[in-house]
Amino acid sequence: MKPADLDGLDRTRAVERLTALWALNEAGLGGLIHALRVPFTGIVVGSTAVVLIALIAFFAERKAKAILKATVIVLLVKAAASPHTPLPAYASVAFQGVAGAALFGFLPSLRLGALLLGLLALWQGAAQKLLVMTILYGKSLWEAVDAVGRWMLERMGGGPGELSPTGWFLVFYLGYYTIAGLITGWLAGAIPGEIAQALKNPPPAPPVSSEDPGIPSLAPARKPWWRRAPFRAGLVLAVLLGVLMWVYPGQEGWVRGARVFARALVVLALWLWVVRPVGMALFRRFRRREQGVYGAEVSRALEDFPALRQAAATAWRQSEASSGFRRWKYFLVRVIVLALAGDSTSKGASPDGLPTDL
Repeated sequence: MKPADLDGLDRTRAVERLTALWALNEAGLGGLIHALRVPFTGIVVGSTAVVLIALIAFFAERKAKAILKATVIVLLVKAAASPHTPLPAYASVAFQGVAGAALFGFLPSLRLGALLLGLLALWQGAAQKLLVMTILYGKSLWEAVDAVGRWMLERMGGGPGELSPTGWFLVFYLGYYTIAGLITGWLAGAIPGEIAQALKNPPPAPPVSSEDPGIPSLAPARKPWWRRAPFRAGLVLAVLLGVLMWVYPGQEGWVRGARVFARALVVLALWLWVVRPVGMALFRRFRRREQGVYGAEVSRALEDFPALRQAAATAWRQSEASSGFRRWKYFLVRVIVLALAGDSTSKGASPDGLPTDL
């Protein structure tokens, strides 16, 4: 189904609403997704972004331009709503937007573009984690993975194979993200059709009120100490040092451990005192420049947040019968339909307009 088939729907306003929903996803919807008790919530947040980018391409007349504009607005809103967001998170949003603009701008098939974007977005997240770990701990990290892997193989009676334990780890790790990317891409290509069908008989938009909507807070909750980056980095470092002492007993183990510790300190110091300040200064310059161009669009996106929060509350209640990933998909479709129907329900719509077999 083409968006042109949706009589009475303002496609420009639909793109604005989807952009605001993408910004809400980046700025705070992750807190609600945590409440779904879905494992690997980072993947779910990234997958939600892929679906919304595909929908922007579905409704926009000039797909690449609309996605790039939406990306800039999302970055500005994310900076305004979550000022302590780390630089890698901005990099992920920018990558998703630029990749989406390139794919949907040049590929005639929405489903193919969505499939490729799902793969690229999930691969980018996986590669970013591996790159950070390698830069922080160096070659010793992978030597430790190999040592532990070989020890486990020996205890299970296995011999050395053609592929090292590090290789197997990378195969399974990247394979997991590849499967998640394929699922994300398939959903991102299929959901626009469901949205378009549901919008032919949309439900009434939920009223905006100051009452508690009955859903977990959409604001990004402060992580407990054991889930914060410094603790996790220190834990990995402690395990790595222990493995090095075990593999290389005596003075050699201490020397290798000291090198890894010194490397981590140097990398963290460079990040904290050189890379991050320079990166944030460049980003602030980008914000000042783009705020003058897209200031009105950013304000409208922020003004849409209360209505989108109410839509999320309604979708949350309607998804209670499902759980896990199924609830995420059900919730996502519902909240998008409610968000897009908010400006088009004045014509009169049935409250049963949404399909119940999603």
